[in-house]
Amino acid sequence: MRTLTAILALALAGGLLAQEQPEIKIEASGMAAIGSSRAASIEEAVLDAKRNAVEQALGVLVNAEALAQNYEVVWETIRTRSQGYVKHWELLGEPEWDTRNGLVKVRIRATVSAIDAVKAVWEVPEVYLALERPRVGVKLLTGDTRQPEPTSTAICAQALQARGFEVTNGSSDRAEVLIIGTVRTETGIRLGDKDAPYGLGEVIATQKAYADVRVIWADTGAVLVPPLRWEARGFSFNSNEEARQEALQTLGRELVEESKAALAQKVLAALISQLHNGLRVRLVVRGVDYRTLSQFSDKLRAIRGVIGVERERMEAGDGVVEAVVRLPPALFRRQLLSLQVGTKRVSILRHSPSLIRMALR
Repeated sequence: MRTLTAILALALAGGLLAQEQPEIKIEASGMAAIGSSRAASIEEAVLDAKRNAVEQALGVLVNAEALAQNYEVVWETIRTRSQGYVKHWELLGEPEWDTRNGLVKVRIRATVSAIDAVKAVWEVPEVYLALERPRVGVKLLTGDTRQPEPTSTAICAQALQARGFEVTNGSSDRAEVLIIGTVRTETGIRLGDKDAPYGLGEVIATQKAYADVRVIWADTGAVLVPPLRWEARGFSFNSNEEARQEALQTLGRELVEESKAALAQKVLAALISQLHNGLRVRLVVRGVDYRTLSQFSDKLRAIRGVIGVERERMEAGDGVVEAVVRLPPALFRRQLLSLQVGTKRVSILRHSPSLIRMALR
């Protein structure tokens, strides 16, 4: 369950709240053995229903076959933490008492925090593969010269890697998601400034660093996380430059700091939201005419999980279709490969979460 997730959901569907804390509403059943206390039996059945609700919510984001590959690991995580993922729930109807088999059954409607659940299984390898967490590139420029700002860029990339994101090195691997923005610094107290309040300039230098960043899909430029502003401070007893470097390092680190609900949290939440509510994917079909493109679009609409097909157009001899898809990326590509348009089938040439180039052969 890992796509970029995963990751890693997730288009920032449903506004800022959904973007930051994507929630999924699920109806689920649970059961428990009838014990000496009916109340305790119902409570256990409800807990079982919560586990099932969380598993269903994860299944929306990741196909069941991926879950099955490492089911025990995922299930143990769900079993021990499921109550924390369920933010609200209500009992649907009355408990069913099956005295013949010694079981009580309940049905609930639950609101599951998808981001908490996905984060919990973020490191399961099968989850990583299923969600096809995209590669992330970091491009932060100085606000005045528009040249790369190496300090905050490097620290931000390291912090993303520490949180499990796959970060490109900027030279070989190609990014699928880009964190772009500008960074600037501002002097607070300059070391040696005799006019600083309380004589602080005699002993300390302070700097502020500011970042204006956004996150986009590299292939299409579509916004994944809207612009946000971040700031950090740096201090030094040795030099003004040391204070500046500390401010830039802190800025890069805190952009990703989960406890501050900053960039890494927003990226993960956005990915989950898009996977659950519909990821916009651009499909480019090589060398087709408009009639064939229209036939392809009709086949595309018939795929279960494709919730919208729009903006059919021709560009430089290729057909282009924008689709909104509520399927894990790998599963969507498998569905595409099964399509037949006339006597030809789909062949995928290159793909990322937001762009698939293909031909009909």
